[in-house]
Amino acid sequence: MNWLRARLTWFIDSGVAAETPSTDARYIRFLNTTLLVLGLIEVPILALLIALGLGSQFQTNLVALGLLTFGYVLNRRGRHLLAKVLVVAVMTANTSYFATILGSSAPTHIWLIPGAALGVLAFKPSEWPWAVTLVGLSLGSFFFFEFIYLDIEPMVQHLSDPVDKLRAAQGSTISAMVVTLILVGMMHQRFAQSEAALAEEKAQSDRLLRAILPDDIAEELAETGTTQAVRHEDVSLLFADIVGFTPLAASMPAEDVVALLAKVFDRFDDLISECGVEKIKTIGDAYMVAGGVPKTRPDHGERLARCALGMMDIIEQHSVESGHRLQLRIGLHRGPVVAGVIGKTKFAYDLWGESVNLAARLESSGEPGRVHVSKQFRDAAGADMSFAERGEVSLKGVGLTHTYWLLPPPPTQHSAIKVPSTLLLSV
Repeated sequence: MNWLRARLTWFIDSGVAAETPSTDARYIRFLNTTLLVLGLIEVPILALLIALGLGSQFQTNLVALGLLTFGYVLNRRGRHLLAKVLVVAVMTANTSYFATILGSSAPTHIWLIPGAALGVLAFKPSEWPWAVTLVGLSLGSFFFFEFIYLDIEPMVQHLSDPVDKLRAAQGSTISAMVVTLILVGMMHQRFAQSEAALAEEKAQSDRLLRAILPDDIAEELAETGTTQAVRHEDVSLLFADIVGFTPLAASMPAEDVVALLAKVFDRFDDLISECGVEKIKTIGDAYMVAGGVPKTRPDHGERLARCALGMMDIIEQHSVESGHRLQLRIGLHRGPVVAGVIGKTKFAYDLWGESVNLAARLESSGEPGRVHVSKQFRDAAGADMSFAERGEVSLKGVGLTHTYWLLPPPPTQHSAIKVPSTLLLSV
C-alpha cells in the first residue's frame, strides 16, 4: 500500500521542481491527476471497443491514449502550456471523431462537456487566450452534435438492440458526468489548498506586522494601509543602556557579541510582555520602552517601574552566570508625546517630543545599576514605590533638573516584582 501511494505521489508530482511556485505546482499536479484518471477510464473503453468489433475505432482511441501519454511527458519536462493544449485538443478531437461516426444519439458527444471543463480548469489566468480557444472549440462541437447532427445517419451502427443502445447511452452520459465531477472536485481541492495557503501567508504577515508594531497600530495599518500620528498627554518612558558593553564587544568575536546581546534583549522582550508595556526600539545596546501607548492605562507608570527593576535583575543574573560583568543605566520620565509610524519601508512605531529627550538624558546622566527618574515620574508614582532624592542635575539640552533614584522595594515586596525564573538567562 505504501509502495502504491509513493508511486502515485511520484506520478502526480512529476514536473514539479523545488523552485516551482506553489500556484504553478497546483496546475501541474492537476493535469497529471487528470491524465491518470483519463488513462484509467480508457482501459474499459478499449476493452468495449474490442468487444464490439470496432477495430479502427480501437486504434484511434489507442492513438489518443498515446498522445495523452505524450502530454504527460511534456508536463513532466516543463512544457506545461503545450501539455495542456495537447490534452484538451486530443479530448475534443477524439470525442468529436466518435460522435461523428457513431451519431449524436450514442451520445458520445457528451464527453465534450468534461473536455470543456478541463479547458476551464487546467489553464492559468495568464493563459486565458488558450483556454477561451479550446473551451470554445469544445462547446462549439457539443452544440453542433447536440442540435445539428441529430438527423445525420451515423457511419457505424455499433449496436442493433434498442435496449443495448439505451444502456450504452446511459453509460456514456454517466461516465461523462463522473469525469466532470472528478475534475471539478480536484479543482475544488486546489482552491481549498490555495485558500489555506493564503490564510497561512496572511497569518504569517499579521504575526510579522504585530512583531514590529503594537497590535492596535498593526490592525489599523492592515485595514487602512496607513496610520495617523496621535498625541498622548501622559506616557511613561524608559531608556536603558548597557554600561561597559562597547569595550566588551571589542574584545569578543562578532557572532558572540550578537549572541550575548540577543540573549539579554530576548529576556527584556519577555519581561515587557509580562509587565504589559510597549517595546519601542533598540539602538545598538540601548533599549527604549513606553507605558500608556498606544492604549492608555492608569497604572502604566507602576508597570514601567516594575519593568525597570526586572531589567536590572536580568542583567545581574546574566553577569553572575556568564562571567561578563555588565550593568544597566536606566532613565524614567513621564509626560506628553506624539506617537506614530514613520517610513514606507522598514517602518517603525516611534515616539517624539521633549519627554522622549528628557528620558534619554536621564539615562545618560544616571549611574550604572540605578534607575534615574524625573520629578514628574516620581510625583505620579503610586504610594508603594520608593525613591531617594538625588537633587538637581544638569541635563544636556535641558538644564538643571530635580531628579530621584527609584529604589527596589523591601525583600518581601521585591519578590512580587522580581523577574520570573523563566526570564533569567542561562549560559
